[in-house]
Amino acid sequence: MNRGTSPGASSGTNTHGAQGLPWANAAMRELEVDIACAIQSDAKVMITGESGVGKRFVAHLIHQRSRRRLAPFVIANCQDIAESLPQSGPGSESAQPFKHGPLKTVDNGTLLIDEIQKIPMPMQLQLLKFIEREMTNGSDLRLMTATSTDVFERVRPNQFRNDLFYRLNVIHLIIPALRDRPEDIPILFHHYLSFYARADVPRLSAAALERLVAYPWPGNVQELKAAAETLAVQDLPRPVEPDDFPFHIGR
Repeated sequence: MNRGTSPGASSGTNTHGAQGLPWANAAMRELEVDIACAIQSDAKVMITGESGVGKRFVAHLIHQRSRRRLAPFVIANCQDIAESLPQSGPGSESAQPFKHGPLKTVDNGTLLIDEIQKIPMPMQLQLLKFIEREMTNGSDLRLMTATSTDVFERVRPNQFRNDLFYRLNVIHLIIPALRDRPEDIPILFHHYLSFYARADVPRLSAAALERLVAYPWPGNVQELKAAAETLAVQDLPRPVEPDDFPFHIGR
């Protein structure tokens, strides 16, 4: 989204938040305040939201606008963590984080652990010990996590360690589903149409706009982004109608 400065809906109202992002929903404007705090801080961040809402985008935005912007930003999954956490033995107490495995380039940068709720309990203990040791040793690694479920709900049935949860959940950002912020749908759709359009940005008819807002968007922003790209590459010489949308959206 490096070209994310395109205008939102064609109206006289401000359709971008304080961070210059294409949304108008009140909850998203409040989220921007928390994002601004995260940008100014080195605290750990947990980002919660359904699949496709933009958790990775928000994490990358925080990194890009923080003091670490020139350092690496790395996204990891459970396998990456398993291969990269130091094991017991000689040298395991080194202050250099993630010396081994695919995450060795993250030193002094930002690490985003995606789908943190999927990390098994034994690895959770290993991660907790590693965090405690690295923080004691003055590591400059920033840790963020993303989850599509409420991790705290997994603490109660002992599926997620509460001590690890409290270490990770310093700044908690919750991104609402797209269906819960319908006023953002036209803004985001126009934003991505502008991004992908090869010439003039297609215009939406009133019927197309109505259908766009009525659709529940189970895939959230990622699904909307794909639909905008599909329309943009068609280079329609007329206003977009509902039938021009992908079949599952337009019908």
